[in-house]
Amino acid sequence: MLVGGWAETPITENHHHLVGLVTVEVNAKLGGHHTFTLVEVRHQIVAGTNYQFRLLADDGRHVEVKVFEPLPHTGQPPQVTLAAYL
Repeated sequence: MLVGGWAETPITENHHHLVGLVTVEVNAKLGGHHTFTLVEVRHQIVAGTNYQFRLLADDGRHVEVKVFEPLPHTGQPPQVTLAAYL
């Protein structure tokens, strides 16, 4: 892995939790009301962590979601930076 580069990572309970936290925001960005299955996770360590999730929506379409999770000391919530159908 390159320093600051994206790396694929095994799916954990934390990833499922994070997707659950941002589902409402993802649906707002997509203009729908979906439930999602987590398919793939990549991450990038920066001043916090960027996550790239590949999700399967309940209508069978794949969705790419990018989430920035700030460092814990900031007290800031995760932010969806991209939500798009693939």
